[in-house]
Amino acid sequence: MSLIVFYLVVVTLGILSMGFQMLGSRLLSPHFGSAIDVWACLISTFLAAFSIGSMAGGVISNLQGAARRRSQLICALAAVVSLAVTALFGRALVGQIEIAVAAVFPGVLASCLALFFVPVTALSTFSPQCVQFLAQRGMAPGKASGLVYGVSTLGNIAGVMLTTFVLIPHFRVSTLLYVWLAVAVLNLAALLRFLRTPTSL
Repeated sequence: MSLIVFYLVVVTLGILSMGFQMLGSRLLSPHFGSAIDVWACLISTFLAAFSIGSMAGGVISNLQGAARRRSQLICALAAVVSLAVTALFGRALVGQIEIAVAAVFPGVLASCLALFFVPVTALSTFSPQCVQFLAQRGMAPGKASGLVYGVSTLGNIAGVMLTTFVLIPHFRVSTLLYVWLAVAVLNLAALLRFLRTPTSL
């Protein structure tokens, strides 16, 4: 039962990441439109965050004791605080960037980096740690990696479809950003608890 809950947490982590990208596109659209260059900046920002977060998470996975717990807490707090900034001030920040930066491309890129890079990077640090969690409990590393990233990708798909076709048509983006923040708090609290449980789980 514990591992079923663990996989649900991993799925939710995937939903949070890619669903956030769809919300990001709606946040940028009133200011910069939805042309291909806007999507290029948005997707590139998320991919860079996934990459850097995964590498940082790999480093954290190999830390021991208090250093690992401290790093996990810092990443969780970074995700929550940056999501809160986006929820509270995202629209205003994009508006200020639009005014300050005349050209579309640097304006979009600056907006993506300011609002999306930190939370997605912080969330991405937990995927390698989830792999380590399973590997420490006797699962072969290759199988653990495949399961975590496969389950997380299913969450990514669910996040895109759910956000695009169910949530955005019925709720304001500002409301959904607060929902994302609340779900992130609950999900990260559960994930931290899992990652700090004894190896004998």
